[in-house]
Amino acid sequence: MKRYLLASILIGLSALACVAVIHYAGVFQMLTTWLEQFYVAANLFPLLQAGTPDARWWALEWILLLTTAFGVAWCVIDVPQVGQKMLFFLTLVLVVCGLSLTLALYGVTFSPFATLTASISSLLLGLVYAGTEKGMRKRILQNVLGERVSKDSFSDLINASEMISLEGGTYEATVLTCRLFNHEELKGKMEAADLVALTNRFLRNTADFLMSRGAYLDESSPDCVRVFFGLLSAEKDHAQQACQTALELKQRLLNLDAECENRWFHRPKHGVAISSGMMTVGVYGSARHFYFSGVGWVTDFSRRICAMNRIYSSDVLVSARTFQLAGDSIEVRPMEMIYDPESEVMTEVYELLAATDSFDDDDRARRDSFWEAMILYREKEYANALGKFSQARNAEEGGEDKALDFFIELTQERLTRIGLESGASDSHQINQGHARLLNTL
Repeated sequence: MKRYLLASILIGLSALACVAVIHYAGVFQMLTTWLEQFYVAANLFPLLQAGTPDARWWALEWILLLTTAFGVAWCVIDVPQVGQKMLFFLTLVLVVCGLSLTLALYGVTFSPFATLTASISSLLLGLVYAGTEKGMRKRILQNVLGERVSKDSFSDLINASEMISLEGGTYEATVLTCRLFNHEELKGKMEAADLVALTNRFLRNTADFLMSRGAYLDESSPDCVRVFFGLLSAEKDHAQQACQTALELKQRLLNLDAECENRWFHRPKHGVAISSGMMTVGVYGSARHFYFSGVGWVTDFSRRICAMNRIYSSDVLVSARTFQLAGDSIEVRPMEMIYDPESEVMTEVYELLAATDSFDDDDRARRDSFWEAMILYREKEYANALGKFSQARNAEEGGEDKALDFFIELTQERLTRIGLESGASDSHQINQGHARLLNTL
């Protein structure tokens, strides 16, 4: 960590300056002479001529002097617990004094005073720095964030010019939710130990990957992993980061599905949703149990629209606000409108397809056909919509597009007047099936 490394170097140099001043004052020479006389009087030196030591290892004294001056400074600053700092210092004192005594038995004078002076100076200066806001930042962040961020993100927070606000604030962030859908189904087909192992593998791989991309892990429960982008720092591109990460996560989950199927003969079913909005951020909980998080409707909204992946058999869904923030860098296609009866707000949900720079002209043409088909469908022009949906199919991929198949089937049902969407009741939809009620998700 750059800040702590620089502080350790400055403190170490200051400690060496104190040692130099005392050395030129002749204090160390007086103490060393007294120490030699003490060892001779105590018969610790071997029986040598004139009863005096025959060697003094200056190189060892210099090495220990420099090592302890910077080492103690680094330890006092980097180690968060005061008890651990003192334990390290006392152990060092014991080792240095014991080394002087041991070398005396071999006829070698080792003066520990310069080393001890450097250690004490580094300890005192380090404790002063550790009492400042920047010095105690690591301890505070470890207590608040724990293991919910990656090492790189944690290092960035420590080296940042300003500490993140822990007292509370309101700003916009992006929530990414990844849910495991078929836990109940797998429970009836797998042994409990195997199901736990599969679930933990899914959770661990998902959470570790998301944190490695700079996300803050807010929840990791048996059926859900939820992370925040832009919660720890004022990142203007938090929505774009979340979408890019979701596209990478999509491929990783496909690989994980194949791995789980080879090992346990079952595939986990999952979906990802991204939602952006205003959140009240701060430290929540009691003195014993607390955590840093954000509260807002966007969190619940992300979890609810994530469930819509089961309806469309899609992989990643994004909210309208996320699309508005990251629209220049991502390609999407519309799914359905969602109506929230509590807030009386109608909004749209989109399927995340790819990053803009990886979207070719053929992909864009199919996406545009799908978009036109959705407009025709909502205008009840089902025959024209069905033709546009057919144009949106990718023949090169063998027609494998479950979300497209869902809307083709739905359009055919509308066209032939055979019931509503997937057997859903009228209470689940409004506006004749053009919008889905949020509280049913």
